[in-house]
Amino acid sequence: MTAIAKAESPAGSGLALLVASKFASTVAYSILWVLLPLYVYQSSGSALLAALASAVNVLPFLLFGMLAGAVVDRSSPTRVMVWMETGNAAVLLCVPLLLATVGAPPLALVVVGFASATVYVWFEVASSAAIPSVVGKAGVFRANSYLWMASTVVTSVAAPVGFFLLDALRLGPTFALLAGCYLVSALLIAMMRLPTVVNPGRAREPDAVWAGLRFIGGQPLLRAYTIVNVGVGVSAGAVYGMLVVFASRALGLATDDYRMAWIMTAAGIGALLGAIAARRLKTAPPVSTARWLIGADLGLLLAYAAAPNWAVALAALLCWNTVHTCFMVVGISVRQMVTPLSLQGRVNAVGRMIAWGSVPLGTLLCGWLTEVLGPRQALAALAVCALASLVVALRTPRTLTMEEATA
Repeated sequence: MTAIAKAESPAGSGLALLVASKFASTVAYSILWVLLPLYVYQSSGSALLAALASAVNVLPFLLFGMLAGAVVDRSSPTRVMVWMETGNAAVLLCVPLLLATVGAPPLALVVVGFASATVYVWFEVASSAAIPSVVGKAGVFRANSYLWMASTVVTSVAAPVGFFLLDALRLGPTFALLAGCYLVSALLIAMMRLPTVVNPGRAREPDAVWAGLRFIGGQPLLRAYTIVNVGVGVSAGAVYGMLVVFASRALGLATDDYRMAWIMTAAGIGALLGAIAARRLKTAPPVSTARWLIGADLGLLLAYAAAPNWAVALAALLCWNTVHTCFMVVGISVRQMVTPLSLQGRVNAVGRMIAWGSVPLGTLLCGWLTEVLGPRQALAALAVCALASLVVALRTPRTLTMEEATA
């Protein structure tokens, strides 16, 4: 079917509003998921409840991601984003309301976290779907670079800011402030004017929820990028989820050692550099780009696992996260450029589900292998997943191009 789009606002102003909205939303999201597991653990003393409070951040995307994609593609992404940000503000405002009346037991906070994460699924899918409409296919790489830069900066300071707010304001006012961030995001989105996409048969499409998965399966370039993302995501989860454990057990650093903070800072700087670098690969051949980036990802991961001291580990981690983030931004941009506007929500939802599922899987596997083999051996073992992705990339025909994919 043919989708007809009519632009209603300059791409520059739309991108600025989208980046500002993403910044405000990420402030609330990042601080929430620093404070929620911490407060649940402090108030309950239960490691199980704390783990549950962390897990409910990921679970809704796996449960509702494809449904959210279908809903977004039948509606306006901006309309969905405004309603979801407003809804998330209402969810967070339940916490000060509970504290002022019956109190906020840990399990109730877990339920609030699950509701907030569920609402965020629809916002995130709609946000990804909106990018090609806001900036056009030619501006996708630049837009994703800016969005990842904004998210990286916010995420890197979320923990100290969250601790300060909790100490200065206590739980209720802190959640009210985070709700205000979501409302600011909703207001910024409401100021955007996306193209109106006309697709009369879209709402009657059979099995609409599965259309994104079918499109990826039938599109060779997207299929290859999606498959390699699994292996790269699992190995990345091993690195991200075990940063503190690796620094402690493999590098001999105490948890309160200042060098531990430097290593984490290096990871954040690498993500920022990767987001900046990704926009320069807009015209690079997508298959060759994937090969080089995955190969560098694998080599730097092994260098990090074998680092003899904290300084070498810091340098290897910084370079690894630069390459890894660059690959992730390139992959998202390729997906958005190849996908028709009428399928943006569903295709991006599938891509996010795979990313959100593979990363925590890598963390869990690395945690188990660390206890069995040791931290260095565990990272090296899960590097096999990145190697498998490299093999897939090497077997993918170099002749696959974005021009052919969008033809």
